[in-house]
Amino acid sequence: MQTYRASHPRGYGSVRAARRALSAFAAGCGFCGAALSDVESAIGEALANAAEHGDRECSTGVDVAATFDGTRLVIEIQDHGTGFDCNAALERSGRQPPGNSVRGFGIFLMRTLMDEVAYSERGSRIQLVKRLDTRTAVSAR
Repeated sequence: MQTYRASHPRGYGSVRAARRALSAFAAGCGFCGAALSDVESAIGEALANAAEHGDRECSTGVDVAATFDGTRLVIEIQDHGTGFDCNAALERSGRQPPGNSVRGFGIFLMRTLMDEVAYSERGSRIQLVKRLDTRTAVSAR
């Protein structure tokens, strides 16, 4: 099993570094092309949400972790904010964009791009799962 862990300081400035590191990990696990783009986009949305909603004065930043077991990539992103009503947000996002709203597309996009999306810790931790299609994977291991 391959693993990656890191902590990043609070703020939008950390989003780029965290996204790049997690994307590089996914690429190293064999994700490429559209699957890697999907992972990168979902990671970006989750990190931007953590920076925007979990970034409070008392916040210490964001922790990221990823594991890959040969077929399944699991990415966890945790901020140290107060959380939110993740069940209501997941219910609203459904499988359709939220009407004519200019906000609220992040969860919809993550659910569309990834195989699984789950929240815990009152919404301050998200888990994104993507299964590797071995027919199109790059052997980078």
